[in-house]
Amino acid sequence: MEGFVVSARKYRPDTFDSVVGQTHVTNTLKNAIVANQLAHAFLFSGPRGVGKTTCARILAKAINCTNLGEDGEPCNNCDSCHSFNQGRSLNIHELDAASNNSVEDIRKIIEQVRYVPTSGKKSVFIIDEVHMLSSAAFNAFLKTLEEPPPHAIFILATTEKHKILPTILSRVQKFDFRRIKVNDVADHLQRICEKEGIEFEYEALQLIGLKADGALRDGLSIFDQIVSYSNKHITYDVVLENLQVLDYDYFFRTVDLMLAHDHEGLLLLLHEVVERGFEAKSFLMGLTEHFRNLLVARTPKTIGLLETSNNVKQRYLEQVKAITPTLLLNSFNLASQAEQGMRSVANPRLHIELALVKLAHLGSAIALAGTEKKKVAETQNEKLEGKPSVTAAVPKAASAEPKKATDPPKKKSKLRRSKSMKGSFRIPKSLDDVDLSKVGGGADEEDKEELIAFDENFQIDPEVFAMAFADLQGMLESRKNYMILSLLRKDAYQVKGNRWTQTVPNFVAKKQLFEEKSVLEFMRFQLKVPHLMLDIEVEEMAPETGSDRPLTEEAKLKLMLEKNPDLKELMQKFDTMMKY
Repeated sequence: MEGFVVSARKYRPDTFDSVVGQTHVTNTLKNAIVANQLAHAFLFSGPRGVGKTTCARILAKAINCTNLGEDGEPCNNCDSCHSFNQGRSLNIHELDAASNNSVEDIRKIIEQVRYVPTSGKKSVFIIDEVHMLSSAAFNAFLKTLEEPPPHAIFILATTEKHKILPTILSRVQKFDFRRIKVNDVADHLQRICEKEGIEFEYEALQLIGLKADGALRDGLSIFDQIVSYSNKHITYDVVLENLQVLDYDYFFRTVDLMLAHDHEGLLLLLHEVVERGFEAKSFLMGLTEHFRNLLVARTPKTIGLLETSNNVKQRYLEQVKAITPTLLLNSFNLASQAEQGMRSVANPRLHIELALVKLAHLGSAIALAGTEKKKVAETQNEKLEGKPSVTAAVPKAASAEPKKATDPPKKKSKLRRSKSMKGSFRIPKSLDDVDLSKVGGGADEEDKEELIAFDENFQIDPEVFAMAFADLQGMLESRKNYMILSLLRKDAYQVKGNRWTQTVPNFVAKKQLFEEKSVLEFMRFQLKVPHLMLDIEVEEMAPETGSDRPLTEEAKLKLMLEKNPDLKELMQKFDTMMKY
């Protein structure tokens, strides 16, 4: 027991090549060492447990190594490397800013920077958790960090880069460390198992990597725990039992029950999960991630994003074939919304049970919605294709004089509409139901000629126009276009021949109505009169104002005084009282 060392310390990398999952950083540092192009200050930032401090120590050791390899790796055999590995190097100084964050602590470092190292090439200062320094300490550190002596190099490490002052960030060379992938953690644990003689299942190591959440140090701590629990025999079931992790098999069963529309089975499955000691919220979060994995597994391009074993990938590929994209997207959305709603509910389990019941019947709801949509589309197509031909009445000429035989016979117009046909006159409720490209004509060229050729005595039926006008107002109200709706008053329009005259209160309103082209097009379609013209007139102003512009305060007062002569005397008396 006395000689036991945790895996995170025992297997801590001592060369750049042994660092897990950070090749973009280690390769850059090795090349800089070989080319002798090292910066005077570095900043290593990233999540916890990904190798920031480890890389800082390896870099410090490599800088002072007297037998450096051609690839920039420290030899671990020279006196400098031995002294560093044994923790007695005088050239490498470490400071934990979490507990030493005052100005005095920084001043001690500034004093040490002045002394040239007695042995080795450089004095390396590693400041861990540098974001914990106070603002005063940062300011005291600025000048030294910007222009250190040639023999000094600073390496700063932090998990919260955004808390560091911009003046510090501008003086350092920045390296962002990544989260460790699940398979990288599993591969590292596999190498340790082989060295320690531990029996393992690779799938169990992947589960440890998944639980580590991108931090290799956390993964090594979990690994030590599992080794002690399993007596050096790591299996998938042992890891599930020890870490209280929900098996992915539960989620595959959930989707199978959903596809079978078995809400009773889903409720029983949730009960089984809760009985095993898991929180209902964890089950819902895992189910949401399962739907995400199914989406990822739909195409070969994205299947690589699944960080799991090949056996589990194959199960995803098989299950995704049985679920339609529409159902999958709606299920993902429903589970995500249920997860968000968990924050504000008093009974989480009831909330999740309701979500599971919805999932069970989601497929039927989507199918029913698709059937109804198809029926509506077919009905609309039938109405558009089977509309009766509507004609408009053409009154006889006012003159009773018979026509001359030499006059060419006039062609009958399809714009004729009789009052007896008003019952069969169908008016769409909005322009969304109208194909404006076919307004007034249609595809038939002969019909189009007849629509254009109408006689000079053509007159729109006032009652038919009133019906169309009412539907125009209804359409504007449904679209919430209240501005134009307020301008179209029933008592402010006239119809004569094929001209519709609308009166508005001012020139601003005239411009607004003129720019609303859909109003005229809608009425043309309703009346089947492509030659309908709209004239917009402005109401005549009262003689007292003489202008359509708004009255100024002086003009209003002048009008009031003209209409009420006694008002002037009252104002004079009030002005006299105010003086006293």
